[in-house]
Amino acid sequence: MVDVVASPAAVAAVADVATAREERKHHPYSPSTLQNLEWCPCYRSRQSDTPHERTTAGTRAHGVVETGQDDQRISDADAVAAAECLDFVAQRQQLMEDEARREVEKSDQVTSIQVFRETYLPIDNVSFPDAVATTAGYVDHVLVNWDRTRAEMFDWKFGFWPVESAENNLQGIAYALGLFRRILSLREVTFYFKQPHLGTVSQATFTRAQVPELYLRIQTVVARAREARQKNDFSTAKPAVPICNFCAELGRCGKVCAFACKVSRKFHPLEIPENITPTLINDPQQTALGLRLAAVLKIWCDAFRSQVTDRILRGDAPLPPGQKIQEVQKREIANMDKLRDVALRYLTTVEYQSTLECTFGALEEIISEKAPRGQKKAAVSEFQHNLLESGAVKLGDKFSFLRAVAGKD
Repeated sequence: MVDVVASPAAVAAVADVATAREERKHHPYSPSTLQNLEWCPCYRSRQSDTPHERTTAGTRAHGVVETGQDDQRISDADAVAAAECLDFVAQRQQLMEDEARREVEKSDQVTSIQVFRETYLPIDNVSFPDAVATTAGYVDHVLVNWDRTRAEMFDWKFGFWPVESAENNLQGIAYALGLFRRILSLREVTFYFKQPHLGTVSQATFTRAQVPELYLRIQTVVARAREARQKNDFSTAKPAVPICNFCAELGRCGKVCAFACKVSRKFHPLEIPENITPTLINDPQQTALGLRLAAVLKIWCDAFRSQVTDRILRGDAPLPPGQKIQEVQKREIANMDKLRDVALRYLTTVEYQSTLECTFGALEEIISEKAPRGQKKAAVSEFQHNLLESGAVKLGDKFSFLRAVAGKD
């Protein structure tokens, strides 16, 4: 496995890379959104001031792969995942370099391979009113062979949900089109999506002969999305799970609202109207109906989940696919002085005081960052054990619930 190092300068470099990734301006129809936009032209990525912890961890893991430098802020599992990606691309690069060396023996004019990281690739120079180029984005890693006729491209996915296979993945296709445009001698591009946490690698090879049809597909997706946004029109919306769950337009989409009305009328036919127009939210009557609809749906959703969970936990119903039973036991501070004593075995006084307005997670995050690579999880577990052993915390009653789990392709 490729080793990663963690000198102070290296840590700073990784932090700079992660910050740069987070601050990038994304194309309004970026490659990562194309798959969802093909299904629903009205889709918009949801933006948040506080990104999900897996998003942050993935950004930092990308930084490790890009620089080859360790980042103490990521978990041991993410560090292993990043190292797997480094190993994978190193092996592919070695094969390509071996090929180049064999060609050197035949001709003195053979050139070396090319390596690109975090390369910005627009697929055309078409100027739209709301964007330059149909789509453009940063691909993680690119290898171009010795005679510039073949390339391999890589995208690392550090999440726990499978992505669309490479042969049909519009993100990879868009990056491939961008590379075909940049390097005119290319005849074929092989794209790899590696998901180390799922243990999967998806790959597909695209040829220059496929460029017109692939380009038309992406042009169509973006043109439909542009039209929907310009008209502020949800007539072409196509509700689906999980696309709607992550869409910023969820509260304004009439198609989703119609679906919600249909569900609610089944349980409260006299209170819920046939339809509500989300765009008329300023109208008092529409607002009142919308709030009533939201209340009914919440009650139904909570009741359904509660009843189904209770039946499964009792053993009266089988566990559905994609779910697992999660057991949780919350901790409560029993003795603040003992908590401080245990915490100071791992933290400085300044570090401890910085967490006084926070939760257990704040203490454990700092302990994890300070622990040596490979011992982070063990350090946190030891801290938790010592808190219980010293009487600093006590455990509340256990409770169980259903939790969705990611599947593998």
